[in-house]
Amino acid sequence: MWRAYQWINEPFDVSAGERLTFQTAPDTDFWRNTHYGFNRMTAHALVTDVSAERFTCRATIEMEPSHTYDQAGILLYVNDDHWLKTSVEYIPDGPSHLGAVVTSFGYSDWSTRDFPNKDIHGRLTFELVYTDGDVEVFFEYEDGTREQLRIAHLHDVSTLRVGPYACSPDTEAPGFKVTISDWTVTEAST
Repeated sequence: MWRAYQWINEPFDVSAGERLTFQTAPDTDFWRNTHYGFNRMTAHALVTDVSAERFTCRATIEMEPSHTYDQAGILLYVNDDHWLKTSVEYIPDGPSHLGAVVTSFGYSDWSTRDFPNKDIHGRLTFELVYTDGDVEVFFEYEDGTREQLRIAHLHDVSTLRVGPYACSPDTEAPGFKVTISDWTVTEAST
């Protein structure tokens, strides 16, 4: 299933079958410039090229976070200056954050909302709907309820790659185990 995919920052411990499981490394993240004053393009992402102008991508994430900012979700990547990620970010003393980061022209912005820590160890499903540069970002609860997290636009889309990602931004973090299942990229009919 993952043969057409390539790593951006391959992790050390990977099992890629029907489900993808890997361990994050510390001091990893995707973030550019804004507010925090740093640039990191060190997170782990397993991506594939997408040529369709309209597609839907879904992933179910199961994670075992242990440190502040441990996160996992989906990356939609044009280049280092233009990309989108959606994920749950763990905050040990809670609440955690559910949201999306959109990076345009080398600057990241982050939309977020509180997410209960009691739910972070469950099955977390994300969906991206891409239409000619516009992206709708959704989160789906285990009971099937869907919530729209964001609508954004990606600029300078000459090439496009999509895939699951995870990272541990804390420099002292040991990393964490993440499993991706039910991964699909479905081209929309025109």
